[in-house]
Amino acid sequence: MDWYRAYHGMPHDAKLKVVAHRTKQPMANVLAVWLCLLDMASQNNPRGNVVIDAEQIAVLQNLETEDVTKIINAFYEKNLLTPENQLTNWHKRQYTSPAERVKKHRNGKKHDVTPSNAVKHEETPSNAAQRKNTKNKTDTEYRSDSEAEPETNKDSDKKLRTRAEKREREREKPEIAADDTLAQLVEIWNAEVQSKITKGHKAILTPQRKMLLSQRWREDFRQDIRAWRYYCEIIGSSEFCLGKVAGKGWTIDLQWAIESADHVAKILEGGFSGGSHPPKAPACNVPELQLAWDTVLELFERKYGKPSLRSWLSNTVITRTQMICDGRVVTLRCPSKFSREWLKQHYLADLTHWFVEATKNHARVTALELITEA
Repeated sequence: MDWYRAYHGMPHDAKLKVVAHRTKQPMANVLAVWLCLLDMASQNNPRGNVVIDAEQIAVLQNLETEDVTKIINAFYEKNLLTPENQLTNWHKRQYTSPAERVKKHRNGKKHDVTPSNAVKHEETPSNAAQRKNTKNKTDTEYRSDSEAEPETNKDSDKKLRTRAEKREREREKPEIAADDTLAQLVEIWNAEVQSKITKGHKAILTPQRKMLLSQRWREDFRQDIRAWRYYCEIIGSSEFCLGKVAGKGWTIDLQWAIESADHVAKILEGGFSGGSHPPKAPACNVPELQLAWDTVLELFERKYGKPSLRSWLSNTVITRTQMICDGRVVTLRCPSKFSREWLKQHYLADLTHWFVEATKNHARVTALELITEA
């Protein structure tokens, strides 16, 4: 397949503008890198995934490799790229095959056939008389095939419009996420929120809630499980949302939390928690280590508990990885010297061991270094 689709508004895409602002790069550079990724995704198998080589892109676009790396990292942060190196929403914007593109083109051509496209004949004295004579025919006379044809065309046009309208309605139907994905999202909600409202009871996933949750999952959380977990943690730490503020008489439920993008925005903006959010989960700016880092965090929480995890690893970031001798050294940036020294004294041995185990079959890590913010 030697083509792919760009999309309207790409030159002034709000997310790409945010990337340009964060990286302090010209919009032209961001667009150049984004187009390179689109081109790579189109040529890859499976389509939509990319094998990122920042140096290669830099050479092709006459940019600095460091600048390209910053732009790509910002793409991950803005969920334009998934941790699995897939362009977000690729399959919504692209055709899966040439046959699909041709089929849609033909359907569009059919949809253009309407009664208004029919050829209109000028009225002359002769054909006016002919129509008058036709009207005077007795009921026992039958119309010719040519006279019956316009009615047939009307029926055909009506069927085409009906089919096109049906296809449009099908396209407008919200795409329901996979059952296992929805189950995981509800499990997080139950653990972080529902268990604090009604102990022993779990949120029920009705058909309407499936539709709403799928929509929020795609549009607001960009299919990022960490973003959804943090959203639930904000709600679970809000006395107001949990109905513990005297005299308010309101408690949040799953339906309200996923009902609209506005509700999500209000929660994230701190409208129900006085702006006091729980600390953000540890981050990873090295995509190929994201799954390994998730495994390390899970093992840390299992051994030391969630409070310790959030106390000592919140606001830490995996910033880079370097090849040294026979393995990689991973850099973990800490928010303060105190937290760095505490991690070094109490947790560094476990963190390193878990990282080594999690990467023994891929991107092998041999050491973990701790640094502080500049």
